[in-house]
Amino acid sequence: MQCGAKTRSSGTCKSPAMENGRCRMHGGKSKKGIESGTYKHGLYSKYAGESLKDVLSELDGISSDELIQPEQEIRLMSALIMKCKGIENGANDLKDLDTISKILERLIHAKQRSQAIMIEQQRLVPATDIERFLDYVETLLVDRIGEQDGYAIIDEFKNFKLSQN
Repeated sequence: MQCGAKTRSSGTCKSPAMENGRCRMHGGKSKKGIESGTYKHGLYSKYAGESLKDVLSELDGISSDELIQPEQEIRLMSALIMKCKGIENGANDLKDLDTISKILERLIHAKQRSQAIMIEQQRLVPATDIERFLDYVETLLVDRIGEQDGYAIIDEFKNFKLSQN
């Protein structure tokens, strides 16, 4: 098989072709795709600004709880990275920057709220522990003061309310 490259003099190259159909002089050893040194992944393409606008418009309508979901955070951070790369290259758009800062403030606030809730959940006593404690108190009352008086006190406990609400 011959190389399929066109030449100025004879029309086509007469050298033997490699696997890709070209000889060593016409790109037969060239790497393709990700293996190529000039591979472009497209993450920082000129369309990054539009991508960020799409992500921001979608995220603008969702709740703070949904905003802190990992998928949404990753989408936002990817769009922000692309936009920052665009800004670095001189494409300044103050309206986008204002929207970015608002979304980031919401994200930070939602994250702080989520972390505060997690801390409070760690402080709470599990309901199973409370039930075990009440069972222990019931057994203790019945054993120490008798069944009739013990269950009378337990009935009073059942009527106890922490607040009026």
